[in-house]
Amino acid sequence: MQVNLGTNAKSIHAGGKSARSLDSGAAACDAKAARFRLQRTAQSILFRKDLAPLQQHRTCWCHRSMRGESATLYRAADGSNAYLSGLNTCGNGWTCPVCGAKIAEHRRRELSEGMAAWTNAENGTAYLITLTFPHAAGDDLAAMLERFAKARQSWKNSRTYKRILGPDGTAGAAGAVTAMEVTHGANGWHPHVHMLVFAGRGGLAEGEPAVNGDLSSPAIDELRGAWVKCLLKVGLAEQAQVSDVWAHSFNVRGGEKAAEYIAKYGRDSRWGASSELTRAASKVGAAGTVAGELHVTPFQLLEWAGNGDTRAGALFREYADAFHGKRLLTWSPGLRKRLKLSAEEAPDDAVADLDEDLPERERVGHIGVEDLQVIVSRGLLGELIRTFGPYGRANDQESLDDWMAWARTMPKLGRGSVIVPRTWDKNRRRDVAELAA
Repeated sequence: MQVNLGTNAKSIHAGGKSARSLDSGAAACDAKAARFRLQRTAQSILFRKDLAPLQQHRTCWCHRSMRGESATLYRAADGSNAYLSGLNTCGNGWTCPVCGAKIAEHRRRELSEGMAAWTNAENGTAYLITLTFPHAAGDDLAAMLERFAKARQSWKNSRTYKRILGPDGTAGAAGAVTAMEVTHGANGWHPHVHMLVFAGRGGLAEGEPAVNGDLSSPAIDELRGAWVKCLLKVGLAEQAQVSDVWAHSFNVRGGEKAAEYIAKYGRDSRWGASSELTRAASKVGAAGTVAGELHVTPFQLLEWAGNGDTRAGALFREYADAFHGKRLLTWSPGLRKRLKLSAEEAPDDAVADLDEDLPERERVGHIGVEDLQVIVSRGLLGELIRTFGPYGRANDQESLDDWMAWARTMPKLGRGSVIVPRTWDKNRRRDVAELAA
């Protein structure tokens, strides 16, 4: 059997598939491969030379260890995806593009189910409230996030909020799902929060939306006024800025617009565009610089850092430190039950460890720990997906072995450290050993 593998993979068992289906599957797998490339950039930025291997940021070890002695390669029968089952993940949606995409898709499905239950069974609606504040270049991100959290807590404790959006408020709100997001632009870091509030239809007594989709009503103005007061209270705005803060720090959208945001949640085929309800990947801009009027997300910074922009890399590390330990989404108590979802939200790391939901999953073959080391040291995880997603076939260990033989001929990009399973030693607390290339 002669198989041409590697980057020129279109000759690997592609017979019988239409050019259109191959192109579609290849595009989806290319997008996933790009996430693995960004993941590698994140690992290089987050790695600290002064720390021992197992003290590194958990994203540094993502997809670099196995739960057993081997990992199994699966592909979708339609060629749209492939993945290695049995690898440990970091589950950090803030810093890992690979885990972030998987977590986002899982949360999108939950939100879609919740929205359907609320609008159909409860005859309700949803409002998307966005909260932000003035910021300037050079502002410390961690300090801003601390004050931002205080402002939001003060706002939710205000009489105005409780009277309108509280459990017994006039809007008939059952609760909210809150997501934090941050972008970077000419004026520095731009943190903002999106709240998807599940409420009664017309609960804010709003009229028709403006051209840009914003809603307005006396109740919305009251909520906005309370938010402005909270920003002044915590020092995130000054009295001289009140008119601008009133105009730009708070807005409400709803109905069809809110449903659109849910529909976009985690759906982007390019890891380079944002959806408002997830701290999404990035807005694609001109590569190579952070300057200008662009507002880009942290994963766009990764793109630039991978192209040699050292400032973008430093900004990504600042972002990673500032968001360490923070939740991607926060649900109001009791809301999940009200929306007929599971009582407890699955942790991000548990979601990232789930096997991927592939249409008509096919088992291709398996790789061992040393194979994983070869793949990691050459930066070929994405290439594995690009090869066997669109162009692989079921039960084809021979082709996978041939691909591994090709991978060993590729130049190393790094040491390719992986973690090898070992018997748990309670006394010495060592269940892993580093295997370096």
